[in-house]
Amino acid sequence: MAQSLFDSIEDLKLPEDRPKRSYKRVVLILAALIVAVGLGIGGYFGYYAMFPKKLTQRPVPMNMEKLLVELKDARDQIDGQTHEIHDRIQQFNQRMALIGHKPVSFSQVFLQSLNAEEQQTLDDLVRQEKDFTYRGILGQVVEDMKKIRDLQNKVTQLEGLLPGDGVDVKPGDTHMKLAMQYLEKDKGVPESRAKELISRLNIMETNLEKGMKAYFYYDPSKDFFGTWVAQGAASHSPLALVRAKEMRLIQEKDAAIAKANTLQDEKAQLEEMRDALQKEIAELETRKAGLESTVSQLELDKTKAEESARITGEKLAEHQNSVWYDADLAERLRARGVLKTINKVENIGEVKFANNIDLSKTKSITLKPSQFGIDHISDVRIVPTYLKEGRDVGVRFADDGTVEVTVLNEGALRGQKVLFVVSR
Repeated sequence: MAQSLFDSIEDLKLPEDRPKRSYKRVVLILAALIVAVGLGIGGYFGYYAMFPKKLTQRPVPMNMEKLLVELKDARDQIDGQTHEIHDRIQQFNQRMALIGHKPVSFSQVFLQSLNAEEQQTLDDLVRQEKDFTYRGILGQVVEDMKKIRDLQNKVTQLEGLLPGDGVDVKPGDTHMKLAMQYLEKDKGVPESRAKELISRLNIMETNLEKGMKAYFYYDPSKDFFGTWVAQGAASHSPLALVRAKEMRLIQEKDAAIAKANTLQDEKAQLEEMRDALQKEIAELETRKAGLESTVSQLELDKTKAEESARITGEKLAEHQNSVWYDADLAERLRARGVLKTINKVENIGEVKFANNIDLSKTKSITLKPSQFGIDHISDVRIVPTYLKEGRDVGVRFADDGTVEVTVLNEGALRGQKVLFVVSR
């Protein structure tokens, strides 16, 4: 039904308005989703922050810079944990000090992986307040390795200068012989030069004992040669042999002085006898003038007296210029008491020698195998040993087995006793 504009509006009904659309629920859902995603991501990163993966379980970095960052973080974590361990131990030890209990050392944390020496070293680092972190210990290790390398280089250099294990002394070896062999054969030094180097040293003149060791060192750049003898496995030391030789020389000197005094007395007696004979001759000559009838007898007496004086003078000269000697096999000489061994040193016994040569007439002695009941003479040893072959006495072996001994140093052998010990 149509209505006018002037009709009452109360009876009019307007169409209902469309309700407004609400977005609150959507916003709540989106907010919840965002919170859930944030919690998930945060929980993920929080979990791995509390329980990080091992380095070997993480993705491999694509460049060295990222790898170094990872390793530096891991090292800083190790150092931080090391400091925490140290501080915790300090807290505990302060508490233990108050109640009088034994403190804990830093090395006890690593007790299962460190030996006693390593524990002591680590405790010393802590006690000296040095850097005991991984970086500090690594630096200390590098420094110690450098010191060890330097010391090893020095040891190698010193070992190169050492004379080695020495030369084992064999029977019959002398210090001079071994020194010459070392310089000539091992170092290629000419003989004349080797003798010059050895002449500068105090070489042992006694025979060395088996088992001793001789050491040599030669530096041609410094023109230096050195040598010494050690006891080694021998029963006597080199000093003992030198002292024994000195004692023997003293005894021989005393014996020589006593013998010289005896010869001086004999000379005085002979001179007195000569004077007496000369006086007697003078008296005979006086008697000759007064006793012509007895001239013949007096002349005869004079001749006898002069001959006696001549013979006596010749005997005196021969005695002064003679070398007294004996020669035989060693066992026979010992059995006769001619050769004696005292403290392993051979000496001549107190016996008279029947053989002698006058050095004014001859200077050689010939030793034949037939004299000693053997077929061939293989060696001749000279006693006393201070008489050296080649210097004082020359020894030449002939093809027929005989040996000719020649006096080279008359001053050393005049009036001496010499023993030739023959070996078959």
